[in-house]
Amino acid sequence: DFYAWTQAQAEALRQRGRSGNALDYDNLAEEVGDMGKSEVDAVESLALNILVHLIKIECSLREEPKAHWRAEIVAFRKGWRRKLSPSIRTILAADLESLHVDAFEIVHAQFAAEEPNALPLDETRRWILTDVLGE
Repeated sequence: DFYAWTQAQAEALRQRGRSGNALDYDNLAEEVGDMGKSEVDAVESLALNILVHLIKIECSLREEPKAHWRAEIVAFRKGWRRKLSPSIRTILAADLESLHVDAFEIVHAQFAAEEPNALPLDETRRWILTDVLGE
């Protein structure tokens, strides 16, 4: 029971081990590390979705979905504002190129079926981090 374990570990930390609750150091260290990785994964997933939508907005010949894509970009940006720390921002900046590559691959797959007459994808197009973040 992961939840019960986390609560027991939190209580042991609060008690500094005085109440007989033993800290599970190895698993605690692994879980704390995984929590940090999951925060990075969440922010990178949101950034990837933003890039996909930015590409679609530029390349789609249809106007009707563009408002929806813009609204989703706003929602994605709101989703990560609580998660974006200075260290995660640095990681995101370092991974931005690979996120662009992945985003173009996703748009290719989607547009092949949904919008075969879309404007050609300019796969050299890049957005800087502040544009992705909406800053």
